[in-house]
Amino acid sequence: MKRLLLLFGIAAIFTGKASAQQSFILSRIDHRGFINVTAGNSMPTFSVFGKNSQNLMGNGQSAQASMGYRFGRLLGIAGSYSYKTNTIRKDVMIHSLANDLESTWNAQATNCTFQSLMVGPLLSVPAGRFIFDFQLSGGLAQAKSSHMEMNTEYQQIPLTFTTPSKTTRALAAGAGFTARFKLNRWLALQATAQYITADLKYDNLVQEIQVGSQLSTEILPSSQPTGLLTLGGGFSFLF
Repeated sequence: MKRLLLLFGIAAIFTGKASAQQSFILSRIDHRGFINVTAGNSMPTFSVFGKNSQNLMGNGQSAQASMGYRFGRLLGIAGSYSYKTNTIRKDVMIHSLANDLESTWNAQATNCTFQSLMVGPLLSVPAGRFIFDFQLSGGLAQAKSSHMEMNTEYQQIPLTFTTPSKTTRALAAGAGFTARFKLNRWLALQATAQYITADLKYDNLVQEIQVGSQLSTEILPSSQPTGLLTLGGGFSFLF
């Protein structure tokens, strides 16, 4: 038993020394570039361009690929492509209608999507095996609104509200923070928080209203400022 404990003790000492040596080596390697692969949650938040009167967007998912390079001691440049898909809050969809018409509503909606290509300056701060990145960015966003449909029966007359999906493009601005932990010479774990906003303007965004066999249309606000906060994680390939 004493010999076994002694062997475990010796193994623990050598393991600790090896781990400390690895940490020292990794902390001394000057990685200037990275490629990030990230997945996370997309959450609607405020937009610097104004308030969204629709307020229909719910939570969703996000995927992002980004690449950056540090030219000097701290400063560099980074670019990214992200794809986000968010649900539509059906309770908000029918809330205003339910107040006016006391009836049971059926609501259906596809997810809305938000894609962006962004580039901007990067501040990268190494701290041992950790690397902390701060970024400002600007670029182009493409969004596709949800196809929404609400229907009910009022006084035995079918009633349907339909909003067809539309696609638009707009300039976007963003900011982000990423923390990386080096696993080895070329791979790191990373956690990130990213904010992006755009003043989306949809052309000919209408709501079609069908009462029985009669069809009419209502113009919806074309400007829909959108802000999204993404919290996620993934891997960084270092070079």
